[in-house]
This record gives sequence, C-alpha cells and structure tokens, in this order.
Amino acid sequence: MNEATAGYGFGTNISTPLTRNNYLLWSRSVKVALTAKMKLSFIDGSYPKPTENTEKCKHWIRTDSMVFSWIMNSISKHIAKAFSYAKSARSLWLQLEARFGQTNGPMIYNLQHEIASISQENMDVVSYFTKITMLWDELECVDPTPECTCASQWTVSNKIASTQLMQFLMGLNDSFSAIRNQILVMDPLPSVDRAYSLVLRVESQRQSSINIEELNNNAAMMIRGAEYRRETGGKNFQQRKQHMDKRSQYCTHYAKAGHAKETCFKLHGYPEWFKELAEKKKRYGIDTRALNAVTFETAAGSQLEVLTQNLCCK
Repeated sequence: MNEATAGYGFGTNISTPLTRNNYLLWSRSVKVALTAKMKLSFIDGSYPKPTENTEKCKHWIRTDSMVFSWIMNSISKHIAKAFSYAKSARSLWLQLEARFGQTNGPMIYNLQHEIASISQENMDVVSYFTKITMLWDELECVDPTPECTCASQWTVSNKIASTQLMQFLMGLNDSFSAIRNQILVMDPLPSVDRAYSLVLRVESQRQSSINIEELNNNAAMMIRGAEYRRETGGKNFQQRKQHMDKRSQYCTHYAKAGHAKETCFKLHGYPEWFKELAEKKKRYGIDTRALNAVTFETAAGSQLEVLTQNLCCK
C-alpha cells in the first residue's frame, strides 16, 4: 500500500476549526491528524504530483482531493469560501499559512509576555495550571528547544523545567504562600507536575474544610432554631394558659363561674371556632391547647435529635 492510497475512508478529527486568531493551534492539530493518516506529505511538499496521465497520478489526485476536503471542513465556514478554488491541498495550505500565519518573532514575544504576566486570580488551580501549560506548549511549538544528544541537553532541559516551576509558583494566589514556600525549600526542587499536585492537594483539603464548616454552621443554626421554637412555644403556652384562666370570672346572668356576662356564649351566641374546639376535645379527650403544646415539643425534640445524630456522623 503506497502513501497515495493508504487510509481511504478516514477523516481528520479537528475539534477546533480555524478562525482568524488560532492558526498555530489549528495547524498543529491538522499536522498531527494528517500524520496519523499518512497524508502529511500532501501539504509539506514532500510528495509532489506524479506525471500526468498515469495510474499513480490518478491515485494522487484522489488522495489530494480527500486531504483538500479534510482541510476545508476544518475551517470556519465564514472564511472557507475564500479558499475554495485552491488547486491542491499543498496550495491551500500555503495560502492559509500566508493569510493567518505569523512570523515567529511576534508570536514568541506575545507568548513570553503572556506567560510572564499570567496569574491565578479567580481561577481554581486546575484551570490555572491548564492555561499556563497550554502557553508553554505553544511556545515550544513556535520556538522549539534544540535537539541535542550530548550531556548539555540535560542542562537545558533542567533549566527549562526550573523556569516553568518558578513561573507556575509566581502566578499562584497569596493564599498558597505556605505551600509555595515549602516547595521552594525542597532540595532538589520538584518538577512542575509534582508542585502542581502538592498545590492541588492543599486546595482540595481547604475546600473540604470549608464544606464541613458550612455544614456544621448550618446544622448549629437549625439546632438553635429548634431549641428557640421549643422554648418560646412552651412560654407562649404558659402565657396563653394564664391569659385564658377565667376561674376568677363570674357570670351574673346565669350565676356561674368561669366566664363573665359580657363574654357569655349562651347569652351572646356561640362563635364558629367553638364547635371545632368541642370536636377536638371529644376526639383527643384532653384540652386542645395542651395537645398542641405537647405535639409541638415532641416534634421539636425529634428534629433536634436527628440533627445531633447527623453532626456526630460527620
């Protein structure tokens, strides 16, 4: 199977289409996808068009058209029309590079400036580390580290790793100053991935402590509320009981104690709630005011017991 015919039926998988400001990330994604399909040579110029009117040329045209369509489908629709008449995948690639690509100088400057000024601010540790890692990867793509097999290669790699560690630590919020100081005194210094893991652990523990504290505060407030309602409910019952104690009153019309002539139901008529009160007395066999007070205190006590058990289980 030659390069022109390998991989039919497969397409590229570019999650982010090309816009006016993401050429670097987009072009790398396309190159990775085409490399996986053994089609990168159709855009880098290493596989030119064969001689016309040959079987090999026919295969090349078919595969080149397939690569052309892959690239077009990975471009935003509002800018893709401008490149519809490119003659080949290689020609399309060169036009896109000329239109949206930048020289390395300004790109390196912009990336270095963004890395130097990045800070965590309102981001969580995961989002902050993801952002700065993407900047490092983009910088490596634009300004790659020279490949070398000598011993100095390790020195260069260690220097880059140390620089990235310091950049990550400098961008952290002041709330992580304690763990940052602990990392800086380690000998040897940990990798940036190890430092990220330590900082993330501190953030997770801090969040867990906040959640537990909020839970305890909410539960304590509920318990105090239940106790207050129980206490005030008992006091109100006693006040109502004292207020409703009419044994000292006397009805001169019927010559009976327990109520006054001005409030005598037989003389002035029974209110609507009196019948309901009488039915409750028959149903429960006790005074309804006492029944309500007992029911409320029982419910409040049960709620307090459940909340206390939940706190003990935390």
